[in-house]
Amino acid sequence: MNASRGASPGPLVEAMFSRERLPWALIGVPLGLVEGATVAVFVKKGYAPILPSATVNLAVALVTGAPSMANIVSFAWANLAHGRPRVSLLVALLAAFAICVGLIAFAPSAGGGLLLTIAAVILARMLWAGVLTVRASLWTANYPRHVMARMTGRIVVYNEVGMAAIALTAGWLLDRHAAWARWLYLLAAVAGLGASWLFRAVRVRREYRLLAAEADEGGATPFSLRMLREILAADPAFRRYMFWMSMYGTGNLMVNAQMVVLFTDRLALSSTTQVLLLTALPLLLMPVCLPAWARLFDRGHVIDYRARQCWSLVAAVSIMCVAVVLRWPGLLWPGSVLLGISYAGANLGWNLGHNDFATLGRAQHYMGVHVTLTGVRGLIAAPLGMLCYEWLEHFENGLGIAALLIPLTMITAGAIGFVRMRAAGVGTAPRSR
Repeated sequence: MNASRGASPGPLVEAMFSRERLPWALIGVPLGLVEGATVAVFVKKGYAPILPSATVNLAVALVTGAPSMANIVSFAWANLAHGRPRVSLLVALLAAFAICVGLIAFAPSAGGGLLLTIAAVILARMLWAGVLTVRASLWTANYPRHVMARMTGRIVVYNEVGMAAIALTAGWLLDRHAAWARWLYLLAAVAGLGASWLFRAVRVRREYRLLAAEADEGGATPFSLRMLREILAADPAFRRYMFWMSMYGTGNLMVNAQMVVLFTDRLALSSTTQVLLLTALPLLLMPVCLPAWARLFDRGHVIDYRARQCWSLVAAVSIMCVAVVLRWPGLLWPGSVLLGISYAGANLGWNLGHNDFATLGRAQHYMGVHVTLTGVRGLIAAPLGMLCYEWLEHFENGLGIAALLIPLTMITAGAIGFVRMRAAGVGTAPRSR
């Protein structure tokens, strides 16, 4: 077992990787423009001068939560993909995603434009939820468990460099030529369509085995809320994992929306600075940090991994909250660095963690459970956090900052939960395939 942990990927795995590399890098361009913090800054900058503050802040919460909220439809994507060839489905999803991102370029600068922007972001993220759900089984088939984190981590690096570059460009334009920023969405759509075209060359290793495993273990039963309940009832370890993931993830979603509003209204930071702190710098740090997280992930079970990784986000959010409360913008930069370190590890665990509970034929169903529950907290967390902020502001101007205590407490509780699971002996070794 230890020998396999240090084994090289092999020529076949490297060949699979080489076909995925460029498409995922290109799709990072449109994805970066509908990433929560980036599109939230775009909404705040573009609509704050013409619409009421509370309306714009709620819109900020909705687009910030959209990446997670959209996952609530993942069970539909799992049903659609079950028993079907993966590559052709992913090609169609990537193309539709790119088109939805391009629609934002045509949103007018008025109330109707804000509604169109919110709708386009949510629809794009719903399509991206489909990409994530279908991609999970493709990666499970193409990459053995002992090298999965390393190979998929390299793909994620290319994807996130594209996201960081376009986010930084958007922030720069919002500060200097705000009216031009929307046309970036059209250019990003073109890049996304190119990614879809190139993805046609990707192959699934032994796809017949994957489809047969789905037929044997999943049968003709579609993924549904009933199946979600059955999986959680039958697998207590996975159920506890999902509970603490929900606690941890809800806090993370709440704080992101609150930070965008506080960065603008309390600290008066420029759009470029906000995008740098919340999106570009964390994403650019991920290529540096991800290999170390991948090695840690490959050494053991996701429970042991999460019990270590989650504390980096606790530290990052704590530092950023102190910086906002005390109006010390300089302290935001080390907080952003820690945010990048934590996001690198969290992204890896989010994409691959369910594989340590599921067998091959059920990997897509377990991912469906995971992303559906992510969607539930995305639907609730960011709007609820913003409503708490606005409620406190209603009593006294500036009191809304106390709402930061809610997400900070939840993130810390989630980290403690994973530590307790590890101490209880849950996930002492990864499940073999």
